[in-house]
Amino acid sequence: MRREREVPEEAKAFIIEELVRNAEMIWRRIEELHIDKDLYARSTDCQDLLTMPMLRICELVSEYRSVFEEIDPSYPWADVAKMRSKIAHPYGGFDFDFVWDAIEVDLPGLAAICKRAIE
Repeated sequence: MRREREVPEEAKAFIIEELVRNAEMIWRRIEELHIDKDLYARSTDCQDLLTMPMLRICELVSEYRSVFEEIDPSYPWADVAKMRSKIAHPYGGFDFDFVWDAIEVDLPGLAAICKRAIE
């Protein structure tokens, strides 16, 4: 089991902002490159462009879960942290629907929580 890092108070906002920056990167790429679910499933370039920032988001939550739990203890942060392994180690094949659905369904709420915390 991974041991969480202790975070100095002054670093917490940066960590939360980093999650927001990665979410915005995903949305910007979807908009600028006109990526939809079908293109994402067919194009390894699009998969890389969206999946890597999603992995960074999951890694941030995994490494600094207590920071995120402070801003909203009711959000399922543990599920976000676990998502990293499912994306990074796709035993049985990469689940395009899983990642796309996380981007479309889960990411907006997750980013909104983080944006409110740093405003």
